[in-house]
Amino acid sequence: MAGAKLEVESGAQLLARLSNKPKLKNLDTFLFEDGPQPKDVIEFYGEEGSGKTEMLLHLVAKCILPSTWCGMNLNGQAVGVLFVDTDYHFSVIRLASILEHCVNSAVSLQPKLPKNDCCFRDLNEVKTLDSPPKEDEIDTFIKACLKRLFVVKCNSSHQLIVTLHSLESLLDSKPDICVLMIDSLSAFYWIDRSNSGDNVTTQEANQRRTVDVLSRLVMTYNLVLFATKPAIIQRRANDEGTSSTTSTDSPSHFACKNKEKDSPEHYEYLCKSWQKFVTQRWTFSRSHQPFVTTMPQNTILNRYKVTIADLKTSTKLTRQFCITDGGIEYIM
Repeated sequence: MAGAKLEVESGAQLLARLSNKPKLKNLDTFLFEDGPQPKDVIEFYGEEGSGKTEMLLHLVAKCILPSTWCGMNLNGQAVGVLFVDTDYHFSVIRLASILEHCVNSAVSLQPKLPKNDCCFRDLNEVKTLDSPPKEDEIDTFIKACLKRLFVVKCNSSHQLIVTLHSLESLLDSKPDICVLMIDSLSAFYWIDRSNSGDNVTTQEANQRRTVDVLSRLVMTYNLVLFATKPAIIQRRANDEGTSSTTSTDSPSHFACKNKEKDSPEHYEYLCKSWQKFVTQRWTFSRSHQPFVTTMPQNTILNRYKVTIADLKTSTKLTRQFCITDGGIEYIM
């Protein structure tokens, strides 16, 4: 056919695309009723400090941990994760602390191990134990889990687009990678806007290029995409009863902050191609009501809320959680 474009696919790309990805149905049953599913695009929306990055780290830990280790149930998925850090908020030390807490919690719940049980010093070595794993063995195990995580950092929209293009070779060679995370998608929003004049089409050019590459990666490699989008612009009511928008960095924002609701109203500021791409929106907020723990002692923690909206079915559910030294703990 005249003008038709011939698309060439390598054998590695074909294998990675068509091979069955591990299912993530039990990734976190408190957050997902049946999923996430391949090609889901999940947006984390909320103000700074509302728990978005912490939730990403929680899900990373769930992904890279195995289901069991040393006879202990860790409820992990043992899949690979690609983490694109544009806000420079990612902390491998914090993630290692969460992983260590998961393992130590499982150890505390584990009865005395039978002598024929075994642990993995790394992904390939097996060691027979007649006692719970030691600290150095836990450290080795955590390092082995971290080998399933791939982190890249970007400091501009152009670098982000080029980096996303380059990820295809990694996805070809690592078909066990099931999850792509970006923290955050709008990190360069104000820079692109100020460098592009008053033309909205020009301002959104890098956003559209980014979404185009993301769409190809998600669809080709059957990935689940998680992306944070800070609430940098919000709609608020003025004295006349009409609505207007304000940046969360403006003085007027801080003047009226105490009057805001726990859950910020979603305000869309990214391009239409991203709006059509998203399948779920999770809206995060920090509650004014603290959470008091009773075990092991009374401790006052910040209470967070996430409202999970499925944009395809229009269903919603709300979950509450707090953030501890060991990661996210749900409030039932």
